[in-house]
Amino acid sequence: MDFDELNSFFDEFEQNEDLKSAENELTNLFEKDAYQPQKTIDSYTQVIQDEIQKRLSYIRFIESRIDGGWTQKNLSNLLIEASSTLPLPAPSWRTLVNWKKEYYDSGKSVHALVPKHALKGRRGKNNDSQKYLDKAITEKYLTKERVSVADAYLYYKSLVIVANKSIVTGSIELLSQRSFYNRINSLAPYDVDLARFGKRYADRKYRSVGQFIPATMPMEYVEIDHSPADVILIDDEKEFPLGRPYLTTLYDRYSKCIVGLSVNFREPSYNSVRKAILNTVLEKDWVKDKYPFITNEWPCHGKIQNLVVDNGAEFWSGDLEDALRPLVSNILYTKAGKPWEKSGVEKLYDKLNKGLINKFPGKTFSRIEQLKDYNPKKDAIVQVSVFLELLHKWIIDIYHQSPDARENGVPIHRWNESKFRPIEYKDHEQEQLKVELGPLNHRTIALGGIRLYNMRYQSEELIEYRKNNALDTSEKLFVKTKTDPMDLSYIYVYLENESRYIRVPVVDNTGYTNGLSLFQHKVIERIRKLNTRFSVDEISLAESRLYIEDRIQSEINRSSNKKASNAKVGSTSKLAKYHDVGSDGPTTVSTSATNQTPIKLKPEMIIETVDWNDEFDDIEGY
Repeated sequence: MDFDELNSFFDEFEQNEDLKSAENELTNLFEKDAYQPQKTIDSYTQVIQDEIQKRLSYIRFIESRIDGGWTQKNLSNLLIEASSTLPLPAPSWRTLVNWKKEYYDSGKSVHALVPKHALKGRRGKNNDSQKYLDKAITEKYLTKERVSVADAYLYYKSLVIVANKSIVTGSIELLSQRSFYNRINSLAPYDVDLARFGKRYADRKYRSVGQFIPATMPMEYVEIDHSPADVILIDDEKEFPLGRPYLTTLYDRYSKCIVGLSVNFREPSYNSVRKAILNTVLEKDWVKDKYPFITNEWPCHGKIQNLVVDNGAEFWSGDLEDALRPLVSNILYTKAGKPWEKSGVEKLYDKLNKGLINKFPGKTFSRIEQLKDYNPKKDAIVQVSVFLELLHKWIIDIYHQSPDARENGVPIHRWNESKFRPIEYKDHEQEQLKVELGPLNHRTIALGGIRLYNMRYQSEELIEYRKNNALDTSEKLFVKTKTDPMDLSYIYVYLENESRYIRVPVVDNTGYTNGLSLFQHKVIERIRKLNTRFSVDEISLAESRLYIEDRIQSEINRSSNKKASNAKVGSTSKLAKYHDVGSDGPTTVSTSATNQTPIKLKPEMIIETVDWNDEFDDIEGY
């Protein structure tokens, strides 16, 4: 309710303190409403996501190079230059201006660049073949199977013919094969190659990274890389060696500052990049509280325009590319065998080793012959917490405050002297980032909720959504889920028909998921399976099976001399069930059919100690 309306109602009476108190209570109630994350970019179709990425790329490219207003005269040549490196086709200058206006008016929100047609609701049925054309193109032609245009047309033609069977008047008009080919040829070449051959091929074909591109402002080009630290650390409490930690570092090409960092003992992965990106885009005012001996500030944070990565597998993750779209305008992949295209972060690790890590006891060497009689495991005395404190101290109070090799400037001074002002993420926006950066999964809502990671997630809101939304043709209701890899106690579920995410808790009465990460859970699951496998007594199981077989066979032998005409079919069928008699199993209930004569059975042969109906009454069918 609008409080202006409330006020207009109260104005008919004399205002008093009780009414003002009630109004304040209502205000507080509205402000405490649970946060509902907005629709994320990866909730749209892939075509729309690519269009958003394209619009961001052109805006960022132009704004970093334009000198003056966004006029036709200033934009024409820049658009020609941009079209040589960015996805085609390039927009007209007027279209680009409209994109820029909507983007700036929204406070540079990526959601402002969603194409308007993506926000429209569903339309009613019509007799236009466009939806069948789109279906044939997306489901047949634009796939990794690389179906030919002719086969895609036959699929489209079949769809229209079948649809016309149920139409009484005004049948759907079928496009000619030539018109279908023209539609295929009008598709953006980059989008076609992206869908049919993959991103690596498409980027190499249509985008040239070129030589080292100098940055004109902070966060315009940010390089990211992983490297194991050349030191063995020990556990803080147990004091046994843990091995070498991996550093994931983000380096700003303009200021030469370290803008983000993540340290862990796992191999480089999607989660390593995710944590480092979160550390980069969010403010770092927590650092001085955690490490009070640090003197200076670490102001580096904000949205990344171009993230420069190598060809590591962790950077080709579909989850990563979808998650980074709201935080990174463009991802630039360096060419294999050309490390100079990402030389800033490579040189940074050399400085880190020489300036800090080489001083630690427990230091390792890059080549085994350098070790000689030195054993880094025996000399390792640096705890993880101490290493992290000294690493942050070196970055903030030494590296950022020291001039570069050519003495062209001090990194932190270049950052502070620029006119760049980072986009800041506060409160709900930080929660939204967790949703954006979470791994994406597709699951069905079943009777017990959603099964994910061998756990069950359920809530009343999810139950209501399942009740009120129709199933698809396979009698299932699919949803998208997002997970915080550092906390499995809940997931976010995207409700397609309501265009919003809801938070769904795990069904856990034991407290197992409290503080549980996805990596820890996978390790525990793997160990649990191994323990189950090793705990099985195969000898005892084999002996028990043979005992049952012998008892059944003795009952068969006991009654084999009696007439089978008195046997009841219901009784003998139970033995057939046990032995799985049929086309896929034996054709007799005898366990040694090749050595015995055909068996004649009577009701007495049934194992009297087993009530078959009671044994299986509680088993539900699927």
